[in-house]
Amino acid sequence: MPESHGADVRQSPYVSRLAGIEPEGVTALALAALALLDAINAGNLVATDTDTRALVEALYPLQDALHGPEGRLPQALAGFLSTAGGANHG
Repeated sequence: MPESHGADVRQSPYVSRLAGIEPEGVTALALAALALLDAINAGNLVATDTDTRALVEALYPLQDALHGPEGRLPQALAGFLSTAGGANHG
């Protein structure tokens, strides 16, 4: 992943958890994530509490970065992980 100022995902606890998963498991997680993102985009998953709503909202820039111009992914991922960290520890 290219360097992006202010977007250091190495500080996220999720990075170490992902490192311990075999490649087949990483693929399974990616497929599950894509299915969940599709469900969110279709309006099939609804967030009723503030933290969950913030997570859902943080997914949109990440999805845009995944499918958009190169170079935006590190910052979008860092933003999502920051939101996830706040939602899980707040």
